[in-house]
Amino acid sequence: MLLKGFLILLLLLVLVFAGFLYQQAFSSRSMTVASGHENGRLLPCPETPNCVSSQISHGDSHFIEPIEDTDGSKWISLSSTVNAMTGTQLVRQAGNYAYFSFRTRLMGFVDDVEFYYTPESAVIHVRSASRVGYSDGDTNRNRIEAVRSAL
Repeated sequence: MLLKGFLILLLLLVLVFAGFLYQQAFSSRSMTVASGHENGRLLPCPETPNCVSSQISHGDSHFIEPIEDTDGSKWISLSSTVNAMTGTQLVRQAGNYAYFSFRTRLMGFVDDVEFYYTPESAVIHVRSASRVGYSDGDTNRNRIEAVRSAL
């Protein structure tokens, strides 16, 4: 009898947690987020560990290396490369800036991924951030590394 009660309680907790995750995923799909660049700088990462950026201090845990692009060929193929990835949607592209959203398969969480090409530095700066939650299990870092490898 005690085991049956425990299993029912466990099932209820799982359902409540799944409902919470679904609510968070739904929220991430409908929210408006800040994006873009100013004076060649992408927005900074929030304090939470679910964001990476190449335009912050090397010692910061959010730091990721920019994508090297000495001849501009990676920038030219960036849009088609990223669009070929699962769950991707191009939100905006203008000049040396590209903004994509990524939607996860299972729950539909949305992450924002931005690229800013600086030909004078021969790099493409990157920023990838989750819209909701705290940790991302390195999803944003792994996504940028997958883009880097694909290019």
